[in-house]
Amino acid sequence: MELRLIADQAIGEADARQSDGLGFNTYARVLAQSALDTAGPFTIGVFGEWGTGKTSLMRLVQSHLADEPNVVTVWFNAWRYEKEEHPIVPLVGTIVRELETHKAFSQKFADSTRKLVRALRAVAYGFSATSRVRIPGFAEVEASFVAKDMIDRDDKLTPDPLLDRSLYYGAFNSLESLRLEQELRVVVLIDDLDRCFPDQAIRLLESIKLVLSQRGFIFVLGVARQVIEGYLQHKYTADFGIRDFKGQLYLDKLVQLPFHIPPATGRMGEFCARILDGQPADIADQLSEILPTIGEALGGNPRAVIRFVNNILIDLAISSELADAALMERIPLNYFAISRCLEDRWPEVYAPIVASTLLAEEVASWDLSSIASRAEGTGPEARVAASLISDHRLAALLFGDHGKSWLRNPDLRMASVGFLRTQRRTSSADAAEATALYDAFLSYQSDDVSEVVELAQAMSNSGLSVFFDVNVAAGSDWSHEVEMAVTRSRAFCLCIGKTPREGVEAAEMKASYAGATVIPILLPGVDWNRIPPDLTRLEYVDLTDGINPEAVSLLADVIRRRS
Repeated sequence: MELRLIADQAIGEADARQSDGLGFNTYARVLAQSALDTAGPFTIGVFGEWGTGKTSLMRLVQSHLADEPNVVTVWFNAWRYEKEEHPIVPLVGTIVRELETHKAFSQKFADSTRKLVRALRAVAYGFSATSRVRIPGFAEVEASFVAKDMIDRDDKLTPDPLLDRSLYYGAFNSLESLRLEQELRVVVLIDDLDRCFPDQAIRLLESIKLVLSQRGFIFVLGVARQVIEGYLQHKYTADFGIRDFKGQLYLDKLVQLPFHIPPATGRMGEFCARILDGQPADIADQLSEILPTIGEALGGNPRAVIRFVNNILIDLAISSELADAALMERIPLNYFAISRCLEDRWPEVYAPIVASTLLAEEVASWDLSSIASRAEGTGPEARVAASLISDHRLAALLFGDHGKSWLRNPDLRMASVGFLRTQRRTSSADAAEATALYDAFLSYQSDDVSEVVELAQAMSNSGLSVFFDVNVAAGSDWSHEVEMAVTRSRAFCLCIGKTPREGVEAAEMKASYAGATVIPILLPGVDWNRIPPDLTRLEYVDLTDGINPEAVSLLADVIRRRS
C-alpha cells in the first residue's frame, strides 16, 4: 500500500499546505492590517498551546504584509539562538539583513533605512562586546569584531570612545535620535519562544522591551504563555519566597494585544479534509467520516491530529503486511482509529470495554438520554456511563456509526486491540499533546452525586467537557488521578449541596497548582446555614432552583469567561 505520512509543517514553510483549513486567514488579515495602521512601538502576543497553529497564523500574517512597500517583515526563530548569551544580537542581525535586502523598502526610505541599520549595528556591538555568537549571514565568530566591522564600514558613523566602554550608550544614543518616517513599519515575528528555556525567552523579551521599543517597530510574539508564566511563578516562589506572584502580569506588561488562538473544535471537518488531500482514495474515504470526530476528541489540536493520522497509517501498513502473510486477519482502518483514540484519550473507558465483551455490547445498546442513573453506581459500568454523559466528544465517538460498529464487533475490535498491544506498543508520552483538557472539574460530596451527575450531563449538552471522580479507573491511584484531572481542567467547580463543604480558600489552594479558576456552585437542596462564609467574595452560580438548560448556559458562560 502507498504510505504517505503527513509532515507537521506550518503554512508557507517548505512544501507545506498554503491553506490551514482552520479559518486563520481572516484573523491573519486583521492582525496584518493592525500592524500597518499602528505606529508602534506595539506588541501583539499570539497565545496558544503547543500544536494549535501559532506558527501558521504568524506565517499568514507575514504573507499578508509581503507586498506592502512600506513594510519590512522579519521572521526570527528564537529557539535557534537560545544558547546565545545575548539573544538580542542575532535578532538585530536578522533585522539588519532584512532591511538591507528589501530593495523596494530601502529605496523608498533610503535615509531612514541607513540610519536605522547603523543604529542597529551599534546595538549588536554594544551587546556583544565580549560574546561569541552567531549572527545570521556570518560564520560563528567573535561578535564584537563582526559588529565593529559592520559599524566601521559605515563612514558616516562618528567614532565615539564611549562606545567601547559602555554596553548601552552607543545603542541607545543612536536609536533614540532616530526620527523615522511615520508610515515606515518593521514587523518582527518571533516564533518558538516557548521552545526556548524560559529564562532565555525572558531574556530576549527583556532585551526587546529595553532596546527595540521604537516608533515603527511592531512585534508579533508566538508563545504558549503558561510556559513563561509558570516559570516566573516558580522562580519567584523558589528564589524569593513570593507565593502570590501573578506570572500572567509579566506578559500583560509587554503585550498590548493578546490574541488567543481560537479553539479548532467545530472546525475540524475542513482541517481534516485538507490533511487528507493527497492521500490514496481508499484511505481518504475511510478516514473522511471518522477523522473530524476524532479531531474533536483530541481537543481540536492540529498537531495531535496529524500525529494520530500518521500512527494509524503505520498501523494499517504493518497489519496489511501481516495479513498478506496470513499471520493475522485484515483490520479496517476505522477500528485502529477508534481503539487508538480511546486508549490515548479515555483509558478509563477503553480498559473496561476491551476487558468485557458483555459490557461493550451493553454500551452499544445504551441511549445517551437515559443512562444518568448508571453513572451514580460503582464499578466499570458507572465509569463508562459517567464519562459518556460528561464528555460530548466521547459520546460522539462511541455513539456514531463507526463507534457502534467497534462496540458490536468483538472479533475486529479485539484484533485491533491485540495488534496495538503486541505489534505497536504505545506510551502515554506519545499522546502528550492530546492530553485531556477539561472545561471543568466537579468537586462534590457523595451525598450530592445525583445532582452532580445531572449537572455533568447538562454541562456536556452545553458543549463543555467535565471530569468528576466517578471517572477514575479501577486500580488507579485515586488521589493522583484526581490531582492530574485538576491540573488538566480550566475551572475547579466547588459544588455545595446537602453536606457541609470546606471553604473557598481550601478549594483555591487545590486549584492554584493547576492555575484553574474556582467557581462555587450552589446545588439543589443546599443547606443555606452551612454555606462557607467566604463564598461571597467569589462569583458563584446559583442552581438551587434546579439544573435547567438556562441556568447551565449561564454557568457555561461563567466558565468560558473566567477560564
